[in-house]
This record gives sequence, structure tokens and C-alpha cells, in this order.
Amino acid sequence: MTDSFRPDRRAAGAGLIAAAALSVASRPASAAESVADDRAKAFAALPDWSGIWTTRGTILDQSRGVALANNANARDYPPYKPEWEKAYSEFLDTVVKPEKFVDPLTIGYPGGIMRMFAPARGLQFVLRPEQAWIIYERPDVRYIYTDGRPFPPKDELWPTFEGYSIGHWEGDTLVIETVSIRGGIPIDRSGAALSDQAHIFERMRKLDDKTMQTEITIEDPVAFTAPWKVTRRYTRRPEKYPRMENVSSLENQRNPLVAGQSGVQTGIALDADDNSSPYPAEIRPFAVPKFPFPKR
Repeated sequence: MTDSFRPDRRAAGAGLIAAAALSVASRPASAAESVADDRAKAFAALPDWSGIWTTRGTILDQSRGVALANNANARDYPPYKPEWEKAYSEFLDTVVKPEKFVDPLTIGYPGGIMRMFAPARGLQFVLRPEQAWIIYERPDVRYIYTDGRPFPPKDELWPTFEGYSIGHWEGDTLVIETVSIRGGIPIDRSGAALSDQAHIFERMRKLDDKTMQTEITIEDPVAFTAPWKVTRRYTRRPEKYPRMENVSSLENQRNPLVAGQSGVQTGIALDADDNSSPYPAEIRPFAVPKFPFPKR
């Protein structure tokens, strides 16, 4: 028997091969474990925003003490240019105060990003390292990309109700930037609106276990003379098992109807149509202020 075929050497060689195979096989496992560890650390670094968070009132800007849109003096105070302020004031006087406002939410349209700041039944948050989701009651969802991406090129953006949001974390504060918002959508029940050139910045953080705060800065070169800054706070609902129902307004339709010439309630008249509005013709006069959008 030659030395090359001695049983003890074959066994030793087999052991070396097995050890080498084990080493090769263990390398991907170690890499996978490292990725899993990094992923777990990224999740662990995120704050706990669990629960349902509610806020006070239906007016976005409550800096002057008015919270509810059914108050006769309810209005927002955006730094409008004169022509936009004029349109907003006329809308308040002729539509909102006479209770002719038909909220687009009540016929199933999304509320849009601005209405999410003043939810009637609350917000929920889902936080991941690469995204944050803000879930509104309807349920509309905002997707905030925190993976380091920039905004898409302008020719790949189109205005939507929620816009396009990117963000990043500064400690426990979520910093958000949003563009490509659909103009003319009421930001609350007072009927104020933004143009499609609005640019929104937010700084959102949890102050304590019961309180969340967001600092909002809105820049709108078409409608505003200066940035509009608003701070809103949210309170965590105290239930042990909070829940948010998905209730469609179309299943609970209570829109006001306008009396026609015969005194019989009919659909809203089309005497002030605004073709730039995203809403159906039958509610345009009382859904969106006729703001002076620039001609294109």
C-alpha cells in the first residue's frame, strides 16, 4: 500500500476538506448574521410612536384661539398675497359662514397632506429604517422615504393629494420635506388652500409618552408673501387596545343640499364653476375657493 492511499492520510484529507467546506459555508451565514444585526440595530434606534394620536379642533392654525370650523369666526391665517386673501375672505363670507360648505371628505375624496395634520379620529405611525408611514383615519397613507433618496426629477413628479415626501432622522426627530402637492384642495373646513407650488417642511417628535408635536413650515411662492409656520400637538389615546375604524363617508352621507327655486332640495347649483378644481362639477362652487391661480 502506497503512502498516498494510507487510511489515516485519507481520513486526514477528508477532515481538511470538510473543514474547508464548513468554513466556506459559514462565511455567507456570518455575512447574513451581520446584515441581520445591522438591521436589528436600525430598528432598535427608531423611537416608539405606537398608538393612535389625536389632536384638537379642525382648523390648522389655532394660534388665535379658534379650533373648530363651525365657529363663526373660524379661519386660518396664512400669509396670503392680497389677491389670495381676498378670495379666501369671500369664500368664508359667502360659503363657509352661511353653512354651504360641502367638505370633499364627505363624498369620499382624500383629505390630502394638510388635512392629516388635523385628524378627527387620529393618526397611526409605522416606522421602518427606510420609510415612515403616517396612516390617517380614512385610511389615507403618507409614505415618507427615509432611505437617503433625493426627490425624483421634476418630469417624474405630478401633483397628488399627499405629495411626495422624503425625510431623515435627527436623533428622535423625523424631519420631512414634501413637494408636488395638488393645489386648491381645502386644508381644513375653513376652505383655505395652497397652490401646487407649495413646499412643506416638518419636524416631528414625541415630547413624552402622551404628547407628539409637529412643527410645520409651508413655503408657497404663488400664494404667500412669507413662510407660514404652525405648531400642532397630538395626544395618545389612552385605551389599552385602541383601534381606528375605516369608515367610508359614502356610507354615512349627510351632505347638505341647497334649496332650488321651487323650494325643493336639489343638488348644488353650477353658477360658480371652477374648472381648475379637482372635484366634481356639482360641488365645485362650495368645495374649493376660487383662488387666483396663475394662467399657464
